[in-house]
Amino acid sequence: QSKGKKPLFVQLVLDNIWSLYEAVMKRDKEKIEKIVTSLGLRIGARESRHADPKVHLNAICSQWLPISDAVLSMVCNKIPSPLDITAERVEKLMCVGARTFDSLPPETQELKS
Repeated sequence: QSKGKKPLFVQLVLDNIWSLYEAVMKRDKEKIEKIVTSLGLRIGARESRHADPKVHLNAICSQWLPISDAVLSMVCNKIPSPLDITAERVEKLMCVGARTFDSLPPETQELKS
């Protein structure tokens, strides 16, 4: 990093989040409107007029960066397909605590395949 320059992640991601947070907390209506229109969001009048700015911030962020979609896509990207996991891993997933795979009922052991 050169002196006075921000990392790329800060420039592209964090600065945008910080500017949104600052605008909502300071109740800068012009800046909020500009951000909301540029992101193509629809914020209800109820949330935008609420006395607590965190409600307004939550309404914007839940549409802009929905946590449920982000978590689901990360899970889908990172967890391997059930068809790709090894037999050893299947046994570990099926056994809880100190139980061994061989101690499970035969019907349960058939689920491995």
